[in-house]
Amino acid sequence: MRRPRRSLTLIAGPVSEPVTLADAKTWARIDDDSSDTLISQLITSARMAAEEYLRRALMTQTHKLTLDLCGSPLGMNWNEGVYDLPVTALYGGLPQTIELPKGPVQSINSVTTYDLNDIPSLYGGGNYHIDAAGERLVLNYAALWPASLRPVAACEVTYVAGYGDAAAVPQPVKTGILIHVASIYEQRGNCDDAMALPPGTAQLYNQYRIMGDRLG
Repeated sequence: MRRPRRSLTLIAGPVSEPVTLADAKTWARIDDDSSDTLISQLITSARMAAEEYLRRALMTQTHKLTLDLCGSPLGMNWNEGVYDLPVTALYGGLPQTIELPKGPVQSINSVTTYDLNDIPSLYGGGNYHIDAAGERLVLNYAALWPASLRPVAACEVTYVAGYGDAAAVPQPVKTGILIHVASIYEQRGNCDDAMALPPGTAQLYNQYRIMGDRLG
């Protein structure tokens, strides 16, 4: 059975960060303004490292998940001859439930499918709902995916993820980011250690970390 590919693309990144420049300077005990641009850049880097480690989106951002058709349920043991079968018999279909990486999922903007002629179609929002607890798109009862979709990049789900504004991000995560920013600043001349998560940061993150690979 062919393993379907799933890929995630950032469409629109956050417009703000979970911790402020002032908070980071206070934590790192920096009094002057000469390093403000650098520290702002380090805050963004630390937030991105946190999202990678947590497998979560922190601030509001938009992603696009692209999916191939699932593997064929018939496998690859075909006898010689000519078969008159739908394309899903060869490549499988789309699943009834689609995990959406990097939650929390706030909303689904659109679901687009592509037919065998690469023509896109908007899949109606009345066909599915969000299972917020599981960060999943779930087809409604009796809803079906369109037939004869192309096997590669058959579906694109565009959705908004993240806790929201900075106030909604868990405080332990924000504290972990502050620790990481201070650590990067202090070790900025040591490329090997600068971006490694400090032990205190990892400990704070672990209770919010999603284990496993949500793109698997």
